[in-house]
Amino acid sequence: MELELHGVLSEAAGRERMELGVAPGERVADVLERLGAEVPELAPHLARVACAVGDTLVPRATVLEGNERLALLPPVSGG
Repeated sequence: MELELHGVLSEAAGRERMELGVAPGERVADVLERLGAEVPELAPHLARVACAVGDTLVPRATVLEGNERLALLPPVSGG
C-alpha cells in the first residue's frame, strides 16, 4: 500500500510517500497503529489525522484491500 504523508506528517517522517505492506481485510485503524509503531515520529500525530482512500475521506473502520493509496491528512488550523 502506498501512503501519502502531508503537512507535519511528512516533516516528522522525512518523506512524503512510503510503502507499507497491508493484508487484505486490514482496517485503516490497523494501518495507523502499525505505522505509529514502525515510524515512532508519526505516533503523536496519528490520533488526529483524517484518512482518504484515493480521493475519498474514510473512517478508521474502513476495510482495505491492500492495493489502495492511503493519504494521511493532519488537522488544519489557521485564522
